[in-house]
Amino acid sequence: MAEQSQQDLINGINVLIDSRMKSVNIPKTIVGTVVQDPDGYDCIVKVYGTEKNTILPEHLHDWVSKDDIVILQDTKGDGSELVVIGSSGSTRDNSLVIEDTEKDHYISGVTKFEDSETDRLSDEHIKIEWGDVENGRYNS
Repeated sequence: MAEQSQQDLINGINVLIDSRMKSVNIPKTIVGTVVQDPDGYDCIVKVYGTEKNTILPEHLHDWVSKDDIVILQDTKGDGSELVVIGSSGSTRDNSLVIEDTEKDHYISGVTKFEDSETDRLSDEHIKIEWGDVENGRYNS
């Protein structure tokens, strides 16, 4: 009988904890895809098939663009405030990837470049120049 009372008490505590945990909002990390080029701090991201308005911090304005895969922080844990905290690549086919052959893996990459005519990020034309900077000799 005492054993059953103890089990009933434990079950009651578990019910209270479970109901309280459902109402606690814990920050979450979500992954999504940028739907259109961001406009300042406003960035529309598709998450689980739904477009969400998110905040794009200033330090990421030049780094995030349409079709990028971004990492979002749900700061309040309830979906009311989503902030882009990073980018992990792109869904676009064009990109520049740098491989360290000694380490046998990629070490860096770029998915878009600034278009000098529009001052917008673009992946349509990629021109690579290399050469001797000190003597002013370049190739492209």
